[in-house]
Amino acid sequence: MKKILLIGFIGLLVFILFGFVNVQADEIHAKKIYVIDIDDAITSATTEIITEAVNEKPDVIILRLNTPGGDLDSTLKIIQIIDNSEIPFVGYVSPKGAHAWSAGTFILLSTHIAAMSPNSIIGSCQPVYIGADKSIPINESKILNAVIAVMKERMKMHNRNFSLAEKFIVENLNLNADDATKFNVVEIIANNEQDLIDKIDGMKVSVSDGEKTIITKNAEILHYEPSVKTKIMTLLSNPLLASLLLMLGIYALIFGLSSPGMGAEILGILCILLGLIGLGFDVNLVGIALLILGIALIIYELSSHSFGIVGGVGVIALIMGIISIGPLSSPKFYVSQEFFNTLLYSIIFPSVIFAAFLIFAVTKIFKSWKKKPVIGESMLGETAESTEEFENNTGFVMYKGELWKAKNLKMDEKILKGEKVKIKGKDNYTLIVEKI
Repeated sequence: MKKILLIGFIGLLVFILFGFVNVQADEIHAKKIYVIDIDDAITSATTEIITEAVNEKPDVIILRLNTPGGDLDSTLKIIQIIDNSEIPFVGYVSPKGAHAWSAGTFILLSTHIAAMSPNSIIGSCQPVYIGADKSIPINESKILNAVIAVMKERMKMHNRNFSLAEKFIVENLNLNADDATKFNVVEIIANNEQDLIDKIDGMKVSVSDGEKTIITKNAEILHYEPSVKTKIMTLLSNPLLASLLLMLGIYALIFGLSSPGMGAEILGILCILLGLIGLGFDVNLVGIALLILGIALIIYELSSHSFGIVGGVGVIALIMGIISIGPLSSPKFYVSQEFFNTLLYSIIFPSVIFAAFLIFAVTKIFKSWKKKPVIGESMLGETAESTEEFENNTGFVMYKGELWKAKNLKMDEKILKGEKVKIKGKDNYTLIVEKI
């Protein structure tokens, strides 16, 4: 009997301990919280920023939204990142009076916790086609039904009022913070980041590896700073700049092919590649193309007698290619970070030095173009020697080993062979001289 009681007591103790361990394992003690600002159009660069932040492995990620919307493909990729993440995502429309329309609403309603600041607005989710001069709403049922299904399923996943999904998309429904909480679209109204951190403390979320409870006491809030690569991508992905680069590249390519030798075709290829990055093409493939272009142009520059323009474009292409394919932040490396940094600097520094040399050379060339011709001016007052007797006041003189045609300034003085003369002027290729 004692043995049975002892075994039962041990079993109960083991059960309690395992239960305690399980409870502890289901808690996320947030020591590091990243805040990512999405305050412009959502593009492929936004996807890169979020991917970089996830690779940093913070405990919680807050997406602070104040956006007019953006690219549907990029939005779907961001939603997929959130779905497959072990890190809880908190969507937060901020600051007060901010808006997260269209793609911003999609992302907000796909996060594990959705929050809004007072007086902020969400909604207007109907897809549109961006034309040359206006945007055209898409009413095709195939596309509408697809995006409605995406939104509805994400709202179901997070126990939100999915009956409003169709109204957001078909009727372009807009809700302020009060109405969004009233209709169970978002969970929290928070005045600021600290208020949000306090309110999510103790909330349960369902992430990719199960249900977790977020503990935010003593958490450190860090505003995430993207890498150089992503900052450049963000700049290039501006629709206006990407379109301008593409248009400039096409015109430069046409001009270069019609007037070869000016280097415009090289500039055109560079602009087109940069424009393709901005339009969402695979940044690694374009980066490799830029690297190859840069190396080829620099080799051509070194083997030719151009004025540095080709080499300068090559240096720009090389550096942009390195930045495009180089993981300049914190993803996992198959080699050490120190090795990668050494490799990176060993490529960039010589490129910068070469670029400085080209700039110096081109500057000197331009200065020489601006200078007035000095041929002839430096000869004034110099001494030459006649090589023959002048006839009709005209003959030839030797000046510093060069034979020049010369004209006697004084008509009444005869110049004989071997006599010294002083150069008084120059008329095209004829020197004006007088006998010394």
